Amino acid sequence: MNQLYQDLYTRAEGDRITFGNLKLQLTFDATTGDWLSFAAVGLPGSLLQPTRPTPAADARVNGAWLVEMRGAVLLRSEASVSADRKSGALRLVLGIPASRGAGPPFTHELAVNYTLYPGEARLDRAARLLRLPSPNASETPTVERLEEFRFTLPGVAPGDPADCVVDVPGPWFPTNFVAPDTPYAAMTGKNIGFHGAPDGGFGFVSLRNTKRDVTLAAWMDTGGGETNYSIFLYPEGERLALAFTDRRAYRMAPGFAAESDTQRTELVAGPLENALHQYRAMAEATMPLDPHTPDWARDITLLEVFPNYYKGGFKEITERLPHYRDIGFNTIYLMPHWTGGYSPLDLYEVDPRFGSADDLKAMVATAHRLGMRVLFDMVIHGFNEKSPIPKQRPDLFIHDEAGNIIKHPTWGSLSTDWASPAYQQYMADLAVHDTQTYGIDGYRVDAASYKGPGWDPNSPSPAYRSGAASAELLVKMIAAMRKVNPNAVLLSEVFGPVFYTASNLGHDNQTEAVQQWVEKMERGEVNAAQYRDHMANVYDLLPRGANRVFFARNHDTSWFYHFNGYSPRFMAMDAIHALCAIPEVFAGDPDNGPNPDDDPATWAYYRKLFMARKEFPELAHGERLFRAVACDNPMVFTALRRLNGHQSLVVVSLSDKAETATLTLAGSAALAQAAKEKRAIPLRDLIHDGAVNADPLEAEGLRVTLAPYQVLAGRL
Repeated sequence: MNQLYQDLYTRAEGDRITFGNLKLQLTFDATTGDWLSFAAVGLPGSLLQPTRPTPAADARVNGAWLVEMRGAVLLRSEASVSADRKSGALRLVLGIPASRGAGPPFTHELAVNYTLYPGEARLDRAARLLRLPSPNASETPTVERLEEFRFTLPGVAPGDPADCVVDVPGPWFPTNFVAPDTPYAAMTGKNIGFHGAPDGGFGFVSLRNTKRDVTLAAWMDTGGGETNYSIFLYPEGERLALAFTDRRAYRMAPGFAAESDTQRTELVAGPLENALHQYRAMAEATMPLDPHTPDWARDITLLEVFPNYYKGGFKEITERLPHYRDIGFNTIYLMPHWTGGYSPLDLYEVDPRFGSADDLKAMVATAHRLGMRVLFDMVIHGFNEKSPIPKQRPDLFIHDEAGNIIKHPTWGSLSTDWASPAYQQYMADLAVHDTQTYGIDGYRVDAASYKGPGWDPNSPSPAYRSGAASAELLVKMIAAMRKVNPNAVLLSEVFGPVFYTASNLGHDNQTEAVQQWVEKMERGEVNAAQYRDHMANVYDLLPRGANRVFFARNHDTSWFYHFNGYSPRFMAMDAIHALCAIPEVFAGDPDNGPNPDDDPATWAYYRKLFMARKEFPELAHGERLFRAVACDNPMVFTALRRLNGHQSLVVVSLSDKAETATLTLAGSAALAQAAKEKRAIPLRDLIHDGAVNADPLEAEGLRVTLAPYQVLAGRL
């Protein structure tokens, strides 16, 4: 055995190589480099049980996974200690032949690093792909496309799968929704790909052994969100396999080498939030919050309006602003005002259907006089094919090898190059123009998620950057705006943690999520407790202080799905958002109604919620303690908000019938005193202006009965 450093060691025994510390032990095939076993102290057997030889790391070149398709030979292994003496690594260098079964000469070398830390149950993996020169000197060199790296955890479980649950926190889609604490066995028949990270989501997955109180958590660190990766979960016999695809794409000439990002796997003791906070620590270190977020951004009550839905355009919106302000909205998010809308023709040109530039200026000025701020929508993904901009400024766009501008893979627009200094300057200039000309307070940024690599051979940037550098672009834009308005903000439609480095607020671009959640709840597939856990997980993964916007309806709800109206359950969901997050409300689509402007009762509901946020500041600004309140009724949502010595309990029923719930608040002095005095705790009905008494049961317990969809809050 070779003792590397402190408890780190390596050992070669026959056809196996072992690398470990006092917490973890990894074993590899000495011929192929395949990862054979992964053992952890306190957990029986191997955490991995692959049903077939599976490369632990691979690279996709020109559409094919090299090791999977061609096989590999272990050329050498190397052990080392990091320069800072914080870790040790085993490096396995694989030779990849031209075809399966062929021998040298090899076409590529894939070096896979396994890094352990003294005394820690943490494993980091990274890879380096080298394209070897051809042995045929007369061969004309070609350029290959390195599209992505892949890291797998085959047949993985932290102990007996029967004791395990699965969590994949973040925005959810009907095709890949995993309810909090889903039993492991319920996932083994599924093959799911999740949203990209850290832009579209977190890229975090956990397998928790509830019996042994330990969580296996896995994610990637992409250098501060410099590029994109995705998680894939699929069957491996009776177990699950996880794969992480790291889309760090390059054009590779002979002799070129590319480094992957780091895939991290960690065993964390205690409740799930302990593992979530490990990810948060990584996010805070590599993707820190914009330090210049103004206080007003944390107090937003946001109303989304679309000029196209107002017959009188900007002038009609201006006329309605006093009404919206009276309801309690303090910020207007204006959907596209320029020609072409979400498929822009000219971002500088006001669409004459809505009015003139002077009409738009008057709208913003009126909002400011009313104490409201205004955010313009902003599209950065591309321009319409009929736009004059591509001909005038081809340097703003991504081109293919033939020099043609490529189309966005989702929206079909002519795709702008986010890494291009020319495009970054173009958008910075636009930001200054809009701020100076109209006096706006910031942008809501549309569709900033990863859009694939650019393979233009004339681009000075690596291929991945053209479609991944949106956060870098936003940094340039907000810096330009703040030269005019130091308190300007950005709201990112895509809420992954990378955007908080430039954006001051973020929301979920799965814009039909709540409508779908309501429908799933009606079918008995989800409940209020799961939504509470969903929100808790989101906040536990985000950097502390991140401003998260939640909404039940926006313009895309009907465009990409449907809207069933402002049902009591739907409104109760938005009550949760107003009392536990930064709320956003849509003024409405008259073509896919109802429009709340046509229903005074809908606006009255929101008015009462916003009044409660003013009366109890902790509901707007306080610390969010979703896990502080245990509730025995899964149809009742609970949370605690705390600020400056005040704490308010939020209790919302998502049930269509009366529900009784027992709440437990560990360590609550107020409840202990109330129990001692046998004194009920009054909770206000925020919508119907009544009160409900919550009866103290024990030193830390309350029992409350709620009417259908009742919304309660009260100070303890």
